[in-house]
Amino acid sequence: MVLLPIAEGFEEIELVSIADVLRRAHIDVLIASIHSSVFVRGAHNITLKADQVFAEVLNDDFEGIVLAGGMGGVQNMQKSLELKAMIMKLYHCKKLIAGICAAPILLDELELLNDDFCCYPSCELRMKNTKKQRLEQGVHLNKNLITGTGPAFAIEFALKIVQFLRTQERVSELQRELLLV
Repeated sequence: MVLLPIAEGFEEIELVSIADVLRRAHIDVLIASIHSSVFVRGAHNITLKADQVFAEVLNDDFEGIVLAGGMGGVQNMQKSLELKAMIMKLYHCKKLIAGICAAPILLDELELLNDDFCCYPSCELRMKNTKKQRLEQGVHLNKNLITGTGPAFAIEFALKIVQFLRTQERVSELQRELLLV
């Protein structure tokens, strides 16, 4: 199962695209609100209902964690010590860590950007720890870390996650189903 935290101010296109593509790939996704309510409002005033609140899943075992962007959502995620601890635990267990748009700012805060990365243009200016560079591409994989640029690349980002967790064959099937090829 993959953990998909949701926080006030999240980028709706990214979160929904990621959850949808992963579930189409038959990957269990748990959308967990980092707030006390399962109802969370996104950056563009679309409210979604999470599956659970994050506090209820702290001890669950996950294949990885995927962080959607949206500056407000990322700033709210940065306030959660429990979320940061979960990311580090999964990282040290060599499980999937993925962040798109502004989410690599949180990955930088945790000093996980040890290779060139993708993020929303100008977000790299908020990063204080990495010496690596923002790439001019949609998605980048380095070991167990996937980074993505932003909303226009949300499906490509999700497909890279599918490739990492499953197979390229499953990615090809999804590309056909989604009319990407």
